[in-house]
Amino acid sequence: MRQLLVVLFTISNAATSIAQDWTGFRGDGSGITRADLPTWWSPEEGIAWQAGIPGYGQSSPVVWDNHVYVTSSEGPFQHDCQVHAFDLQSGNKLWTSHIDATTKVENYFRNSRAAPTCCVDADGVYSFFASGDVTAMSHDGLVRWTTPVIKTYGEVDNERGVASSLAQTDDHLFVLVDHHGPSYLLAINKHDGEIAWKADRGDRVPSWSSPVSARLGGRDIIITSSSDTVDAYDAETGESLWQLDGLQGNHIPSASIVGDEVFVGSTTMYGGATDEDATAGSNCCIRLTSTDGKPGYEVRWGAERANSYYSTPLAFAGYVYYVNKVGVLYCIDQATGEQRFAKRIGNPCWASAIAVTRTDGEQFVYFVTKNGFTIILQPGDEYDPIARNQLYDASAMMDAREAAEKQRRANAVPADQMAPKTGPEKVFAGMPESQLHQMFLYGDPMVYGVAVAGDCLLIRTGQHLFCVGE
Repeated sequence: MRQLLVVLFTISNAATSIAQDWTGFRGDGSGITRADLPTWWSPEEGIAWQAGIPGYGQSSPVVWDNHVYVTSSEGPFQHDCQVHAFDLQSGNKLWTSHIDATTKVENYFRNSRAAPTCCVDADGVYSFFASGDVTAMSHDGLVRWTTPVIKTYGEVDNERGVASSLAQTDDHLFVLVDHHGPSYLLAINKHDGEIAWKADRGDRVPSWSSPVSARLGGRDIIITSSSDTVDAYDAETGESLWQLDGLQGNHIPSASIVGDEVFVGSTTMYGGATDEDATAGSNCCIRLTSTDGKPGYEVRWGAERANSYYSTPLAFAGYVYYVNKVGVLYCIDQATGEQRFAKRIGNPCWASAIAVTRTDGEQFVYFVTKNGFTIILQPGDEYDPIARNQLYDASAMMDAREAAEKQRRANAVPADQMAPKTGPEKVFAGMPESQLHQMFLYGDPMVYGVAVAGDCLLIRTGQHLFCVGE
């Protein structure tokens, strides 16, 4: 008797309810929720508040009750790791807690800078930083425990640092570290920070994707899409349940799980996957199965043309959406993998898309691009935008650019303390920062992550948090 996977959702089962909590990266791991989000705003209207974030960070917001949590870091070697709590209604900063990094990570604009997104539950907020430090805090900012993962298990050989976000079940947090060296998936007890288990993954291609939790019958499982494989693990024991190998380029996007389906994002990248056809086919759909209690999978389709760079694929209303590194949006039929359209939306998305169903039944998909524009679509076979909203004007953009440049100068690593660049970064080591900014389209303010809280859309740049809504 085949049993299909049912994903744990954080939204209420009531048809008219509105989700209040956004408990991790992409909410419950699907990027889908119920909310009456606004469909129109501008720098002058429709933005409830904005707040400055000390330091610099690339993580997405998470929400519990009326608290919004984001992270940042400061110092030439990111020695000062910070967790910030903001009031959802007013945007006032409630507290900042500081964690002393146990390993050094250069504060370089192409490195991970507080990129992992937190998890949150009724007991508090759980953070993870490129330094390898996992920390549990109460909702009023008191540190309960800290576990130094990288200090415990050895330095990480990853050209741009650790950026994988945490996943969670009721009892455990999950940390994925894939690099040129002994790689692993780690389970940490939420109560006391003790290591519950460690699953060794061998030497891997460096990756920045995040694990995702799901529930198969009465069993929690962890799915990783990373370093050319998709793997499933038992959440309680770390037992390897199955592995799909032979993929290319799934080093940045995380897996997206909806119902009994896993959607994998892949991309061509410098120093990594280069075969465009193989990479397109690695943007695939996997169906999760269970036969006689044994978890398994079957590959449903691989896309003919699709590419998912920084943002994770979004499956919603019969379609799967992917955005590549130059801002081309691919829409794929969820049932067949056939392309419905490909459209340039003006800028790439570093923040993963979200999908909402309103209380009146209308459905929308929100793509927040790197430069602060939000394109809102109604799902369909054709590109049908209903709005394109701007977050900040030219003056605010210039102010943010100057603030980010000032922050980079203040946190610059002394030349005599810089570590030699490795991997693809060796090619760029001698180039001026301005040239690299132009080559890779870096330019603050950059939108890194989004979240939904009630009927509000939260948008995070490197140094600011915006709340769009009433």
